[in-house]
Parts: sequence; structure tokens; C-alpha cells
Amino acid sequence: MTSTIYHFPELSRPDCGLFRGPGPGLGNLLFPIARALQAQRQTGGIMVFPTMRQIKIGTYLRREKDKRTYGEIFRPRTLAEVTDWFSATMRRKRLEIDADLHAQVVRYVGMGRQFHDLSPDSDFLRQFLWDASRMPVPVHRYDIAIHVRLGDFAPPDASATQQNTQVPLEWYSEALGAALELLGGGVQRGILFSDEAPEAVIGKLGLEGFVPEPQGNALTSILLMSQAKVLIGSRSTFSLWGQYLGQSHAFWPQGFDLAKYKRPDAEKDIFV
Repeated sequence: MTSTIYHFPELSRPDCGLFRGPGPGLGNLLFPIARALQAQRQTGGIMVFPTMRQIKIGTYLRREKDKRTYGEIFRPRTLAEVTDWFSATMRRKRLEIDADLHAQVVRYVGMGRQFHDLSPDSDFLRQFLWDASRMPVPVHRYDIAIHVRLGDFAPPDASATQQNTQVPLEWYSEALGAALELLGGGVQRGILFSDEAPEAVIGKLGLEGFVPEPQGNALTSILLMSQAKVLIGSRSTFSLWGQYLGQSHAFWPQGFDLAKYKRPDAEKDIFV
């Protein structure tokens, strides 16, 4: 009998199907989902639709705008997807003791080697996320998208090379000048994303031609970000996902150790 392969992105434990234990932010959660989906396309089998809703209290205690519980990110599972999740979960528990069980459950856990693990072809994942989104995603083409990450990041540090450190606001103005030079003109349509009030950040930076991200969630923000010709990013996987899904040019802070997360592209990755 041919063995069925279940590709199971396990985002955190325990995973009860309706909800799961505390886990990381969406940018990090997308890595096991992407690896599972990529493996399913390459080897066949069944992709287990992931459990997105997580129990999280830290974001409430810090009074962050995005509580990152992620129950509103994906559409509900279909009946067939519920059955797949249940079958994969039961088989995984019994696999070691039931020699006659003709199924293999492959778990995908954690960030792995991040974008180094993923195919340069991002269209399959972009389409999956678009179809799985609980909220409709507006279709807009932007000249420039800016992502300003503040919230839970450490204060600005000019010598920082890793994630989780704020980029000084002054840097965004400098990067915008370089982006305008790349585009060869002004901004007809720009958009700004931030975990703080985007309108306030636009005001602080004195941006013209930019609109704040519309009401939505973290997934719709990434998919909107991916529609820009040029991205001015923060040191975060959130920005990196926007570039990966859109295959856009991106401006990064000088010294950012990008090679830890992906293979730098000499044409598309620009350091300012």
C-alpha cells in the first residue's frame, strides 16, 4: 500500500486544532508553513492547514496595537482540512507503535535556515496566503512601501547587525531619497506600515504621497507590502517577507547582516 505523507507545519505546542500555545510573530511562523507547502509541491502528499490562533498575554501587557493572537489571519478550515489535521495528529502519536500504519507525518518546526530553505519562486506561497487570508486583500501597485518597526524592538543602535533593533527614523528619510533616485522620479503612490500609528509616523517623517496602511491584519499588511516596486525595510522578517513575496528591490540599513536570513541579491538588495 502506498504511504500517505502529511506535511504538518507545527507552529507551537500544544496544538489543539482550534488554538495552540504561545509562539513567535507571523514573520517567523511563515517559515514552517512555507517549508511544508514547498515540500508538498515537490513530493506530493497532503499539506495540513495550520492552526493559527495562539494564546498570548505579553502583547496585552505591553498594550501593543497588534496583539498577535492570529485567530483572524486565515480563513476557517474546511471539513476536509479538519479531517487531515486530525488524521495527521493521530498518526503522529501512533507512528512509533503501529507498524501497520501506512502514513508518514513530517513535521515542520521553527524558522530553519529561513529564506535559505525556500525556492526563489515565491508565487506558490503568495497564492496560498492570498487564498487562505480571512480578510480580502486589496490589489494596489505602490511605488514605495516603508516598514517602520518600533514596538517590541530594542532602541535604535547604529552599529546593530541583527533583527530586533529599531532603525533610526532619520535613516528612513535617507533611504527614501535613494529609493526616489532608483525610481527616477517622485512618489505617485506610497504606503507606510508600522506597529505604531502609521499616520503619526508619516507626519514625523514628513512624507508626501504616502498613505497609512488600511485596517487589516498582519497577513494583509505583508501581502500589501509585496505589491510595491521598492521596499524600505526594517530589521525584521516581516520586511523580508514583503520583499520575498513581491521580489522587489529593497533598501536595508548599512551593516545589517542580511546573509543570516537570505542570500543577498546584488541587484535588488541595496544598503544605505
